[in-house]
Amino acid sequence: MVALPTDVARSGVVARRALETVFRAMVSVLERSLLDKKRPCRATAQVIAALSIGGMVVARTLVDCTHADELRGSCLAIALQLGGWEKGIDAKTTRTHRSANHSRSKS
Repeated sequence: MVALPTDVARSGVVARRALETVFRAMVSVLERSLLDKKRPCRATAQVIAALSIGGMVVARTLVDCTHADELRGSCLAIALQLGGWEKGIDAKTTRTHRSANHSRSKS
């Protein structure tokens, strides 16, 4: 999903519909897994999906790896908070996950 949006936006209707189908499925999975029922579930799931994809798209374009890591971490933290999932994730786990991803992307 992260690499596709820009290319798909310039593509025909078939490609855009395919991406829309995948995005709707992602929103549906997120919506069903939301723990924080105080917010509108569908809207919250859409925001989490858009934040996840958009945050990665922007982070991948940044030259400064520290800034990119910070952006990904911020998006992750807010997405977890919106979904009500932050209680199951500690800061050390999040930093370890980001460090592992950063190491792989440099290779």
